[in-house]
Order: sequence, then structure tokens, then C-alpha cells
Amino acid sequence: MQKIKITLPASLTNLGPGLNSLGLAVALYTTIEVSQRSDDQLLVDTEGEGAGRYGTGLRHPVALALMRMFQRQERALLGLTIKIANHIPPGSGLGAEAAFWVAGVIAANNLMGTGYSRTQLLEIAAQISGLPSQAVTAMMGGLTASFLSGDHLIYRTLDLTRSMQLIIALPELASYETDIAKARPDRVLLTDALFNLSRTPLLLEALRQGDLKLVGQVLEDRLFTPYLKPRIAGYDTAAEIARRAGAVAVSLAGDGPALVAFAESNHKMIAEAIELAFENAGIKTRTWIVPVDTQGVVISVVGSS
Repeated sequence: MQKIKITLPASLTNLGPGLNSLGLAVALYTTIEVSQRSDDQLLVDTEGEGAGRYGTGLRHPVALALMRMFQRQERALLGLTIKIANHIPPGSGLGAEAAFWVAGVIAANNLMGTGYSRTQLLEIAAQISGLPSQAVTAMMGGLTASFLSGDHLIYRTLDLTRSMQLIIALPELASYETDIAKARPDRVLLTDALFNLSRTPLLLEALRQGDLKLVGQVLEDRLFTPYLKPRIAGYDTAAEIARRAGAVAVSLAGDGPALVAFAESNHKMIAEAIELAFENAGIKTRTWIVPVDTQGVVISVVGSS
């Protein structure tokens, strides 16, 4: 019987003006182990961030992805034990959900021996998760650009010429996911769209080269962030204090509420400043100082007794 172990990084997407396209993988990880059973039961055991969030069995995204893959091949889902050790906070904008979907797709491919290529697996994960930029970034690592054109995934990975450390801050906001459900506008101003478009190529180059001064000049988003940050009490104050402590730029991670700060140095001081700013607003906040992950998915397949 097979046992598949899959480790995937967190993903920062919707970076500044690069909405629904750019992604940067960072060193927070989820590890999913899928083992065949001798019966037809499906057991899901979770620990770490978000344990219990999805209930049990087929309600977890890993199990749902496995089920969708088996259905594509018109095969019955096997008896499986799924063990999840997760260090990526779900519902934070850090791509935990996409990592779960990707892991399920990869595990099913190995269990069934379907032999899908990496590109095909990416395309399937992007389609069934509805999170293409996060799925690509989690699997490929590093800096990515991607989008779905119908059912066809178009993506590229971009070489990073310099390592970076980032500060991630996650304010604990109980109702944030509900609050932002209708926050995105149906229409935007042409001037704001052009503002974002003019900065996206420079942001790509800045991230690729690790040019943090340029990141600070081009990271602003005028399409989504103005509608999302009012749902994060203390956002503007925390961002300003982070800049005073040495951050060159602060942005939302994904749809938030996690924030990402870019800095050349003083990372610990910036993290503490952000925590204090949110604490003064009555919000508990956790922070991480993490490098960019350049490896992406790590897979091991072994026999189990």
C-alpha cells in the first residue's frame, strides 16, 4: 500500500497591483500524508493551524480534491487516512486552502497512477480550487505569474536573483471573511486600473531582483486594497508604524487580513512595532519573519505496511 507525503509552502498573492496573477511563496508550510487503508473508510486527522475548521471526512479540501480526481477517472475513492500538519493559517490570505487542494490532486495522481504531468496537475488544481495564482505558487515556489484562460492555465516562474526575508502579520479578526464577502467592487475607475497596470511590470522586476526600494515605489494597489483595509481596524496605523520602523512597503497578503512588510533589515523590530500597533487597537496579532521559498512542492512516495 502506498503512502504519499506532500509538503507545500504558503503563497502571497494579489501582491500590490498584481491582482489575480502574481504570487510569491514563503516559508510557512503544510504537510499532508495520505495512506491507503485495507478498508473503505476515509479518516482525516488534522493538527496545527485551523485544526477542526473543515470538520471531518469529505468536507476537508484535501479530501474533496482527492474525490474530484477519482471522479475524473470514474473510479471509486479508496479507503484512506489523511494526516495534515499545517502551519499556514487558513482564511488569512496566505494560501492554505490552495495548498490543501494541490496536495489532494497530487496525492490522487500518485494513488491512481494516472501519470498527469506537472502542468496538467497545476491546471486541474487551478480549475477545481478556483485559486490559480495560489495553486501555481504553492507548487512551483518562488515568484510566479499565472492566469486561467477558460480551462487553460497559462503560467511562468521567474528566477529570483536575491534572497529576501519578509514580515507577515496576522491580526485576529473573527468576522473578517464574512465582512469582505461583498467588499470587492463590481466596477473600477479606468484611472485606477491604469495605475495598477503601469506598476505591475516594475513590481515583477523589483521582486525578481530583490530591489526593495523599487518594491516600495510600485507596491500600491488602488483596485482592491481600498475596499479591504477598512475591514481591518488599525491597518493604516500599523502600516505607518512599520514604515517608521524601517519597512519599505506594506501590503495585504491575498485578500487578507494578513499583512506583508518588505524590509532590508530590522525585521524583528518591524514585527514588534506592527504587533504593538494592532494591540493598541485592541487586536491580538501574530507575526512571522520568513524567507521566500524557492523549492515549492516536495513529494515522497513510499510503501506502507
